[in-house]
Amino acid sequence: MTPTHRAPATHFTAVACILIGIFVAIQPAQAESVAPFARSQAIKWQGTVINVQPLMDYYKRQFFKGSWTARQGLTPYGAELVQQFSTAASDGLEPSDYLAGVPANVNQLTGEQLAAVELYLADATVRYARDLYGGRTTPAVSEPDIVIARKQLDNVALLGSIAKNGAAAVADRLRPQHAQYHALRKLLAGAKDAATRQKIIVNMERWRWLPRDLGDRYVMVNAAAFSMTTVDGGRPVDRRKVIVGQPFHKTPMFSDNIRYSEFNPTWTISRNIAGNEILPHLRQDPGYLAKRGYVLYASWEADAPAMNAAQIDWASVSPKSFPYRIVQPAGPENVLGEVKFLFPNKFHVYLHDTSSPNLFANTDRALSHGCIRVDKAMEYAQLLYGLDRNPAANRLGAIVASGKTTQVKFLKPIPVHLTYFTLWVNGDGSVASHKDIYGRDKLVGNILFGRV
Repeated sequence: MTPTHRAPATHFTAVACILIGIFVAIQPAQAESVAPFARSQAIKWQGTVINVQPLMDYYKRQFFKGSWTARQGLTPYGAELVQQFSTAASDGLEPSDYLAGVPANVNQLTGEQLAAVELYLADATVRYARDLYGGRTTPAVSEPDIVIARKQLDNVALLGSIAKNGAAAVADRLRPQHAQYHALRKLLAGAKDAATRQKIIVNMERWRWLPRDLGDRYVMVNAAAFSMTTVDGGRPVDRRKVIVGQPFHKTPMFSDNIRYSEFNPTWTISRNIAGNEILPHLRQDPGYLAKRGYVLYASWEADAPAMNAAQIDWASVSPKSFPYRIVQPAGPENVLGEVKFLFPNKFHVYLHDTSSPNLFANTDRALSHGCIRVDKAMEYAQLLYGLDRNPAANRLGAIVASGKTTQVKFLKPIPVHLTYFTLWVNGDGSVASHKDIYGRDKLVGNILFGRV
């Protein structure tokens, strides 16, 4: 019997077309096909809006035949799909997000109502896969210093794979393969306290944001732990302390590649630091820069001439549009120390040495303007260039001794991941919990657990 459309039933309420397009009322008819909805933008079912159009590329290939439902009720793979959704809590997800539109009498439904369940399950599958694979929240979570692109999935390939292999097998491939994710997943299974569970879930979410492949050799900075780990061949080969940004100068979160190092670096003070922190000193003492060996240039142009700070009316200079460039030359007093490791990015942050190594003795090391200061940075440079099998590894001491600012490229760029994990499961099974110094746990938690 061909599906037909009748007057809308009271429990299928239309949603404004201006918001989501055309909605089709669902009435019983004898059919298993989703063809009656092929031209619909969206439908409403069991109080849930189903975006139909993105699903139709898959169903066109199936000649509109359902994959999860048959003439009456669920297919075996449909039942497995529902079962998989019911276990979503084991990954820190909410089962009701994917099950709300599956009625208890699903196996008694027929026709277009069953077709609606078919489309609901397909839509829920796309959402579940997206959440499991890339995270429930957009990684940026309204934070300008988090720039992680959300992972994308091919919905046609996804639905086809589940129809062929089953939901459980595909879910195993979708969830992060990182050892820490699985350790946290195991920890979640035994956690009873609500606050603890939420903290675990927030940290699991962050693992979904990271690249699936961190790299055979990579550097991971955990700002919340003030630590940096270097991995080679899947094995940690170095761990050391770092200093990260203050709460009002947060170290950002993103992944990139360390491409080169600069030895005997100069430090060009950013406009923000110059306007907010240096300008007040210059207003009190125009000789402030000269006493510290800093050089003042007339503008930010590369060929700008040097200037005498005493010739400038600093009271008239705006901190919001500081027009001058201030540079600290290389040397033992330079705040960047003897080396910086660069992965050019829009935040202008990098790893670097420091002229104040005593600060690594602090427990709370959120002290910088966003860049990452590395403990024993020259020792670390030796390690990285050694792992890189770089001929320059034998010349680093001489390069520094020359006093000249020198760039040395890595033969193979090294992936670097700037992260923020407030929970870490150690190799012996113990759990390290770190303070939420930037309030990012609270921010993500508010989104995941419904407070915003």
